[in-house]
Amino acid sequence: MRSTATPAEAPWLGRFLRPRHAACECDIIQWKGSGEADTPAADAHCRLFVDAAEGVIASAAFAAFGPPVVIACADWVCEWLSGRTIDAARSLTVREFEQALVLAPQERYAGLLVLDALTGALRDV
Repeated sequence: MRSTATPAEAPWLGRFLRPRHAACECDIIQWKGSGEADTPAADAHCRLFVDAAEGVIASAAFAAFGPPVVIACADWVCEWLSGRTIDAARSLTVREFEQALVLAPQERYAGLLVLDALTGALRDV
């Protein structure tokens, strides 16, 4: 199914079209923490990478497969994480994804998927 939404209708669309935090496969080894998650139907997969020092996340990147909203959520969380404490990252909720990206109810799963990947990544740092 092809999305006919415009960036004004779906703010996350711009992030999908121009993600700034996609991980380069050659850089994956540098990350201290990584976590991944997928949907029950396995039509979406997200892997997050974080680098932290002294309890603060210096940077984050992602690799994702699935609908555009998944990629947009992964890109947004990587931007959001930069400079935040690990404790702040652990307190992130799907509601913050919904507000920042104006997710429709049927798109909420993308935020949950990325949060699951983030939880795994934070275990390693």
